Amino acid sequence: LGNTFDSKLYWPLANYDSDRHLKRTYKRAVQHATPNVICFLGDLMDEGSVADDVLFADYFSRFVNIFSQPTANTIMLYIPGDNDIGGEGMEAVKSDKVLRFKQYFNEQDEWIAQTMLRFINVNRISMTLPPNTVQGEEGESPYTILLSHMPVLRWTDEFTYKALDDFQPNVIFSAHEHKSLSVKTHRNRLAQGVTFTSFNTDRATRHSVAEYNLDYLKDTRELLEFVVPTCSYRMGEMKIGYGYAMFDGDKLKYTVLWTSQRFYQLAVYSMMLIPMKLVCGQIWCNVLKRYWCCCRKRNRNYLPLPLA
Repeated sequence: LGNTFDSKLYWPLANYDSDRHLKRTYKRAVQHATPNVICFLGDLMDEGSVADDVLFADYFSRFVNIFSQPTANTIMLYIPGDNDIGGEGMEAVKSDKVLRFKQYFNEQDEWIAQTMLRFINVNRISMTLPPNTVQGEEGESPYTILLSHMPVLRWTDEFTYKALDDFQPNVIFSAHEHKSLSVKTHRNRLAQGVTFTSFNTDRATRHSVAEYNLDYLKDTRELLEFVVPTCSYRMGEMKIGYGYAMFDGDKLKYTVLWTSQRFYQLAVYSMMLIPMKLVCGQIWCNVLKRYWCCCRKRNRNYLPLPLA
């Protein structure tokens, strides 16, 4: 969601089409998945970090109109991205923007869902971690899911190791890169660096469902992270969609609910405009040529030339 960075004459139409496409695909994804929990992994607004309070309130109204809460029992989780609170490139994280995001979206450090899932908000942008409040014995704690805007395993620094050691997550969900990626690696190989690979982007496997045993991953010290793709075509990605995870006991199933490639549709619409403009122009001339159209037939009486 954004306005000020787009100064072209057609930006109202672009905003309308983008919002309409997001609202329609989000509704279909929710109807298909019927989720108990919906997680928004940051960059909720394209210009949130530079927007004043009035513009931010307008962005918020647009956001909740598009991504509405399906039912009163659906848990909605929001974490900030660098476009929401700052931190992109050389831009500093702004404390007032952090506070404003928390006030609008009720951002929290931790959420418990269905008594079996524990969601932890880890903020790599500000390099802050919440306190670990679960002190139960092994086997009594719910499965732990780390939510981060920026990929956690992309960097093997002190922040990553502390997040892994403090919370011992069963799975990590992140975003930021706008693409569908995944990585599974052993804890001991983390220092060597990890390589994220594309997840379900090939046409032959785009609807496949990956399944994992969470207890086995924990026992073998395997680390699992999914980078969820963007759902907005305005991010410049052809492949857009919604990450869909299902927890069934100790089983995790994950896939991506891909949506239509809007750029192709817009290209078709643009090509259709050319003949439509020609037809409309011809109709316009036919209707008005009797009055002022330059292409109408001129009825003039010419006198014959005198013969010498």
